[in-house]
Amino acid sequence: MAQSQAKWPNLTADGQIRASLMGNEQQPLLVVDNFWPEPAQLLRYALQQGNVATASGWYPGLRSPAPAVFGSAVLQQLGGVMRQLFGVSAEQISQIESYYSLVCTPAAELAPLQTIPHFDRPHPRDLAVIYYLCDEQHGGTSFYRHRRSGFEAISPERQLHYQQQLVEDFRQYGKPHGYINGDTPMFQRIASVPARRNRLLMYRCSSLHSGDIAENYSYDLNPATGRFTIAAFLTGTESTE
Repeated sequence: MAQSQAKWPNLTADGQIRASLMGNEQQPLLVVDNFWPEPAQLLRYALQQGNVATASGWYPGLRSPAPAVFGSAVLQQLGGVMRQLFGVSAEQISQIESYYSLVCTPAAELAPLQTIPHFDRPHPRDLAVIYYLCDEQHGGTSFYRHRRSGFEAISPERQLHYQQQLVEDFRQYGKPHGYINGDTPMFQRIASVPARRNRLLMYRCSSLHSGDIAENYSYDLNPATGRFTIAAFLTGTESTE
């Protein structure tokens, strides 16, 4: 559905916005409650889609395209605070990719890199959004510090060293199993935000993070009752001024 064809209401003004800085590196985090006026509308749109597929990359589940109007609403409603908190204005976003996402990979089937916190992109001007269409029982999102390196975010300059340090971790501690959900010998949790229906999180793509998937989590393939979210990735450019 093209953005020009979408007839979606304007976002309400009663959203609750909280900004904070995480950990030693003071990485920014934005939490917005009551983001969308009618979350059920986004769910209905998802249920009408037929192009659901196993996610590329390391996401442990299924994905399908979300409506372009979602990304436009993020810029429209949060552009001001985004510039203040992340130093990236709406005009500096060159591309937005938005996906419905449903966790469904059992813990025993995870690849090693899916068992530790990850970064989406090693670029601090690229921003990530998680929007919850599920409630608290499905687990929120946590942010981490890599103990050996001390890194809480991965830049291009840090990436090779971080990968080398992970090799040392695996050699010392063995390869981890299952979803990370708290402190481990390799990582320390520095912040956590519970899931809540109609809650949005925004953070830098370079921040180390992971979904909080409980050990006894019951994998539910129904978007109406499973761990269903929208993930959006905003590509930031340098100012042309």
